[in-house]
Amino acid sequence: MNSILVLEDDSGDALVLKSRLASQSYEVVLADVGARALVFAREQHFRAILISGRLKRGIDVVETCRRLRAVPELNLVPILVYHQENGLPENCVRVFEAGANALVVGAELPTLEHELLHALRMSARVQELTDALRRLHESPRRTPGEHGRGEPESGRHETAEQQGALRELAHGRPDGMLLVDAQGTVLHADRGACELLGSRPEGRHLGSLVPGCGLEAFVRDAQIETREGFRFDLPARKGRGLRALTATVVPLVAQQGTSELPRKVVLFQDALRRRIAAEALRTHEPGIPRVELGPLLEAARSVYRPSELRGSSLAMRELREALVRAMPCREPVLILGEPGTGRERVARTLHYSGVTTGAFLHLRCVGVSPESLELEIFGSGRNSGNGQLHDRPGLLHLAQDGMLYLEEITELPLPLQQRLLQFLQTGSTARSGSARPERLEVRIVASTSRELTPLTKSGEFLTELAERLAATVFTLPPLAARKEDLHELLSHVLERFGADRGIREIAPEALRVLHEYRWPFNVRELEDFLERACATAVKRGRDGVLRVEDLPQELQQLSEELPPCDLVPVRRTDPERVEGTHTAGTGLRATEPRGVLNVPSYRELRPWDITDEDPVSLDLYEKKALLRALSVVEGDKLAAAKLLKLGKSTMYRKLKRFGIP
Repeated sequence: MNSILVLEDDSGDALVLKSRLASQSYEVVLADVGARALVFAREQHFRAILISGRLKRGIDVVETCRRLRAVPELNLVPILVYHQENGLPENCVRVFEAGANALVVGAELPTLEHELLHALRMSARVQELTDALRRLHESPRRTPGEHGRGEPESGRHETAEQQGALRELAHGRPDGMLLVDAQGTVLHADRGACELLGSRPEGRHLGSLVPGCGLEAFVRDAQIETREGFRFDLPARKGRGLRALTATVVPLVAQQGTSELPRKVVLFQDALRRRIAAEALRTHEPGIPRVELGPLLEAARSVYRPSELRGSSLAMRELREALVRAMPCREPVLILGEPGTGRERVARTLHYSGVTTGAFLHLRCVGVSPESLELEIFGSGRNSGNGQLHDRPGLLHLAQDGMLYLEEITELPLPLQQRLLQFLQTGSTARSGSARPERLEVRIVASTSRELTPLTKSGEFLTELAERLAATVFTLPPLAARKEDLHELLSHVLERFGADRGIREIAPEALRVLHEYRWPFNVRELEDFLERACATAVKRGRDGVLRVEDLPQELQQLSEELPPCDLVPVRRTDPERVEGTHTAGTGLRATEPRGVLNVPSYRELRPWDITDEDPVSLDLYEKKALLRALSVVEGDKLAAAKLLKLGKSTMYRKLKRFGIP
């Protein structure tokens, strides 16, 4: 029976369409929001997907089509969007760009049934051609003289395990899936995830399921766009060996007008099995067209420049100067700093602004087994004993004439530290299982959040390797240690995430909270918080101003804990300063919240505001307190006296004293 997924948020229309399709021998599954349709599409196999063009709740039709097309196993499934009104919808072009196969306009159900039947026939034909092509790839290669002769099963190049891996690669299905909440707690796990992580992962946190590899941070940082390519290893346990996995995170958008926290889908894929299949088929991931490489490289060189490292503090000025000095060299570099301080950005700046012409490759050394790390970095020969059919290059080979960035190098095992030191000393290395050394020109950049001196004294890190890397050292300060840069960073990040959404300014109250926050995850956390806040402000229809209620929950809670700040010092706007500029030395202080992006964005001076030009005087402050109270109660003197906890006669005496009418 043909199984059809129907996404329709109008219950009446959904029942009518289900009844009509069921009478045509279709098995129909209904979904009322896009997020639920995505879950159904990943859990079940559907011959076609029908989506209403008038979705009013959750993800809109364009975003739903785009996310469905991003699921590998749905590549050949036709998606039909139906619009039960006369005339083309305004978003018809975007619907096709998002991946829809057809747009059916009008309220006539026979027309929709005809288009569905046609789409199913075309899909079946494409599936037949795909299966034939797959069988052609899976068939053993023979020389012309071998055609027509029998071949024993033991003589084939592809084993049964490799044939299974080829089929897995062709289908592109994930090996496991989790649905997690905003805190990283598992809400749902499919059968594959249960097999990988344990029988009952529901209700547990990612940090306890896969400890020490950084998966929970990778999932947390995926706020709006899909994040791919997180590499980690699952240690061996009873009845199962070590598994090398890659993770992809797909954030789900919460319904508008609800307090529901956003959820995320985490997809796991077996990296080793797919690598074997790719080698057997001699296929590679789709690459960027050659004509696009030049413009992309130019864009990268424009983005990754020393001048783009924001901040006017002494530490940031010294960092930019040191980067300029290190760019013409090819010596190894060590970057010290806490997670989120921009270590990878500094490494990319060295690469794209330097003299290297090859690729920039990045490897996290956390959560990966020593065996996998050795294969990743140094590659392996065909005689290494792991069943591979060809020599496999390591990252050192792939980064020829370029740069290899090793994140958290202190997690590298001692034997691999020794091999890396030998490469830095001689410039050559041999693949695992091979005795033939190969000379390579690769610049090594390493980073760590730990102090190397104690590690070398305890024998956890090679002293010679530390000395080699320490020839050039960049130390990145945490954001809490350079609060004077916060104003410029906020302006830059708000322009990046808020300009297209119409968010041009941060309210003084919100700015005060942002300044008081400790930023344990540094600039990366600042970017994540501002991106989420801008998205929330747009949903709530803000007037271009980011307010406290738009900030993430952690900052809203901090706002409630801060003492009240009624009289806020305000500086007068200097008309000679150019809008959109920022000069060194005008850092933000908790007592001076200001708007951001149109820098400096000061609010209008009010009678009760305290300015830098005002003298330090209790009488002046008392007068301004009276003016503020009268403004709050709209000029009602008795209400102002009650607000200030003054008697009626005392209130009138003070008003007369200060000449307040």
